Amino acid sequence: MQESQAHTHSPLLNRLQTFFKGATTFQTIISGILAWMIFVSFCITSTNGRIIPKEDNFKYDLGNPVDRYKMPKYLEEISGLSYYGNGKIACVQDEKAFIYVLNLEKEEIIDKYDFGDDGDYEDIAIVNKTAYILRNNGTIYRVKDFKKKDRKVKKYPTELKEKNDAEGMAYDSNTNALLIACKGSPSIGKENSYEGYRAIYKFDLEKKKLVTTPHFLIESETSFKPSGIAIHPLDGDIYIISSVGKQLIILNIEGKVKDVKELDPEIFLQPEGICFSPQGDMYISSEGQGEKGYILKFEVQAKP
Repeated sequence: MQESQAHTHSPLLNRLQTFFKGATTFQTIISGILAWMIFVSFCITSTNGRIIPKEDNFKYDLGNPVDRYKMPKYLEEISGLSYYGNGKIACVQDEKAFIYVLNLEKEEIIDKYDFGDDGDYEDIAIVNKTAYILRNNGTIYRVKDFKKKDRKVKKYPTELKEKNDAEGMAYDSNTNALLIACKGSPSIGKENSYEGYRAIYKFDLEKKKLVTTPHFLIESETSFKPSGIAIHPLDGDIYIISSVGKQLIILNIEGKVKDVKELDPEIFLQPEGICFSPQGDMYISSEGQGEKGYILKFEVQAKP
């Protein structure tokens, strides 16, 4: 009887075994497909079926500047710079109250304009015929018609202090404001220390006042200390350069980190300033560390 029952039910058992084996195979296939999808998410398949790395959307080859402009000896400590139209760049240095104008075609300083007493000037932003210069204590100097002999200079102290070490400044045309990057303490008041962050503040050019709450906060280790800031003219991304740690961080317009690039210290001795031409060419200034300072040019890379 038992043998008869076993014989009677063997086809059913065979079907069950086949089902479970199929299920195991099915699970294996699904697992493989999921693993493949994860892999493909980091890759792109070209038209001929060949797998190639996912495209890096960064616009520049930081290892190969297309030009290098050597500065005169008195600009060994070149700090900030701003594109000034028609192939010119305005720049400042750490100690003297002069706006220097570099002619890119001639590769030489063609003008300089006095705007006050000597001090630690870190960056410059040109807005039409007006120059704004940032001092490390957060004071902003507005120089109207800076090319004229009777140029008007007005000083705007802000709530930023030397502890904040304001190093970078860029004009934001969308908000008619100056963005100020702090190398030092991210906080103004005692109630918010913002420990572990670097701060970007906004100076409203309409109200001529600093917004005392950080516009952006960037989570950061001590190795990242902003020395220059610029807004890309084509997509509005915010580029922040750090001489300490030799890094370039790119934020989107909402202040979220999009990318981080390491800078070769042999190319960037002490990067302090950054700006863009309207076409998107990027210029980065570097102090000379005992030699002449210089400006590097990087062109937008054409996509294949």
